[in-house]
Amino acid sequence: MKTQSRSMTNDFLECDSRSTILCVDDDPDITHAIKTILSNYDVDVICDCCGRLGTWDVYQKSPDLIITDLRMPDGDGQLLLEEVKCNTHTASIPVIVLTGQRDSHLPGQLKNLGASSFLHKPVHYQTLLEEIKRFISLPELNWASANKNGVNY
Repeated sequence: MKTQSRSMTNDFLECDSRSTILCVDDDPDITHAIKTILSNYDVDVICDCCGRLGTWDVYQKSPDLIITDLRMPDGDGQLLLEEVKCNTHTASIPVIVLTGQRDSHLPGQLKNLGASSFLHKPVHYQTLLEEIKRFISLPELNWASANKNGVNY
């Protein structure tokens, strides 16, 4: 019985070690696509539809990485970026800005505000994965092992 308890405890500890990615975009197709792309990896993905909710979740969920759009209602991505980078508790969280805006000065401006990376929409999923891997580990899920342990997805 102790062995089983120890095993269950280890499973819970492993779950706690998963990285968390916060995705903030007002386009539900974008957040759904990112969540789908990341579904093969052992990460938790939190999706928000505006900067204000994203800022709230930064403080409530302590993500390891943030992916944000710029133009959104109710708090844009630049405000979210500024909020994250000016707080000592969250300043080290990498922020990937994903936007459809084409202003040539924007990447430099956002880097100066603390953005870790800047990608234009539409972005190829492989490019996004490569950027994410620059900042956090993306271990692939072993579906056969997960199903053998009684985990249903």
